[in-house]
Order: sequence, then structure tokens, then C-alpha cells
Amino acid sequence: MTEFFKHLIADGYQVRPASFDDLPQAVAMFNAAEMERTGVGDWPIEMFHKSWQQPGFDLATSTRLVAAPDGSIVGFVELWDEFDPPANPWIWQRIHPLWHGSGAGYALLAWAIDTSQRALDRLPADARLAPKIGVPSTHKPSIELYESMGMAPCRYSWRMLIDLHEPVPEPHWPAGIHVRPLRYPEDLEATFLAEEEAFEEHWGYVKRPFEETFAHWKYQNFEVSGLKPELWFLALEGDQIAGLINSQKRSPMDAHKGWIPNLGVRKAYRRRGLGQALLLHTFRALQQRDVPAAYLFVDAANKTGATRLYQRVGMRVELEITYYEIELRPGRDLAVAD
Repeated sequence: MTEFFKHLIADGYQVRPASFDDLPQAVAMFNAAEMERTGVGDWPIEMFHKSWQQPGFDLATSTRLVAAPDGSIVGFVELWDEFDPPANPWIWQRIHPLWHGSGAGYALLAWAIDTSQRALDRLPADARLAPKIGVPSTHKPSIELYESMGMAPCRYSWRMLIDLHEPVPEPHWPAGIHVRPLRYPEDLEATFLAEEEAFEEHWGYVKRPFEETFAHWKYQNFEVSGLKPELWFLALEGDQIAGLINSQKRSPMDAHKGWIPNLGVRKAYRRRGLGQALLLHTFRALQQRDVPAAYLFVDAANKTGATRLYQRVGMRVELEITYYEIELRPGRDLAVAD
């Protein structure tokens, strides 16, 4: 147990791994924290119930929560390092707004950073280890906490939004391309492989074994995120997937907006207007389902021109996310770092 936890326990706090019995109170705290961070907080309990059951994730070894003397949950952290190689463990942390400065956030982050070192046993000896965490660029309590722990900004992403009150133009498809919804489950492997190719130059991408990543991808998309095949569109040339896009009527963070988790175009089909056509097709599909607005996240330094594409179709930057990291071991970076 870290020295930071010992001080909290001495003051009457409880420190322990999370359990499924904690979900109602924990998710209420997550939403309160998210409301303070971004202005919305609509996460459903079921999403976390599914997330905590992902293969390779263990609540006992990968979560810690802090409860106040009255039993209320004031802070929580998850450490995601289930993939091999675990070059960039992901830390997900929330602190109730009323408990900033209590020491709970510092103790939980210290635990996550320290625990990240277990990944060294599963990394090549010359590989860099650098856990990461994200925060809205305007959230000063988190930024002050991360920087006090020696973390530094390493990348930025944007949450981009479009209002869907006005008619959306009809898409123009490149010659030889047709579009249809994803067929579940027969399209899954081909869709996964097309998505992998589309994102293999994306910042943070690490090449991993098919068996491991495909199972996780399938579970994350259809169990945790609850994506529906009828709102997942494939652009095809013959029977070859050229591009893909998926969407939801209800964002997991904001019940009043739709969400586009991924848009990808394979290298051979870029610069032909396919990304724009997929976006417009999806906007129209969401609009037909009475979705008033939709958003997506994009790497602010994306080298494929995605940010310009999104602006061209009428999307605007609504929020910036700063990614922080701390280097625990220098070495060869296994992730794409352009």
C-alpha cells in the first residue's frame, strides 16, 4: 500500500478495489465529475458493468476507489494494461468535484503510475514505458494534479460537433463505390482488418496479435458501447471494404447527442471524397432518427487531414482534450508517435 493511502486511511477513509456493488454510487460520482469537467454527465451504469467484464481486466488488481468516512465514493481510478505489449497503459480517473485537494486524487494517481510498472515484465527490454491519461484542456484541478506528479502534455484531441437541424446534403460516392450497413456477424473480421489498416499510422497505434485485439474490439464495440449494425456503414468496391463509419443515436456521455466512434478509409481509397461521403451518409441516417446533433473525437494533429474534413462538412471544435504521460522507462517507442 502506498504511503498516500496510509494517510487517507488514518483520516478515516476507505481504500479498496471496486466491486460491481459499487456501480450505482460510483457512476453517480463519475457523472458529477464529468459534469464539472465538460458540462455533461449521462454515463449509464450498464456501460461500466460491461466494461468491467472485459477479458483481461480485473477489478481487484486494476482499480482502486477512495470512500469518505460517511461511505460516499470520492475518487476512483482504473488502469488498463491488458494488451500485449503494454507500452502505454491507460489511466482513467475521476474525483468528485467537492473533493479536489483532499489527497484522494493524488493517492489514486500515484497508485496507478506505480502499478503501471508491472507492464515491464511483458515489454521488450528496450521498449519505452509511458502511461497516459486525458483531461479537458480547461480543467485546472486535474492539470495541476498531473503536473505535480511529473506528467507532461504529449498530444491533443478535439471533440467536434455538428448540429443536425438543417438538411444534410446527399453524399457523392466515388466511382465504383457502394454503401450498405454492416452485417453481423459475417462482416466483423473484414471490418476489423479494414479498420486496423485505416488507423495503423494513427498516433498511439501499437501492432498486436489478431486474436487478442479482435476479441477486445468486438466486445468493446458491441457490448460496452452497444453499437448497432444498422448504424455502422461499410463503403465497398466489389466485396472489398474501402472505408467504414459507425455511429450511435445516443452518446454514452450525453443522452441528447449522437456519437461517431470511428471513421476510417483504407490508404488505397483516400483523397477521393470517400470520408466526406461516409460522414454525410451517417449524418443523414442520424437525422432520420431525430438525433439533433452528433460529435466525434479526432487527433488534433491527424496527418490524414481529418480535422479539415470535419470542418468542411460543418463540424466545429467543442472541446479540447490534453493527453498527459509520464515516462517510467526510456527506450524504443512501440506506438506510432508522429
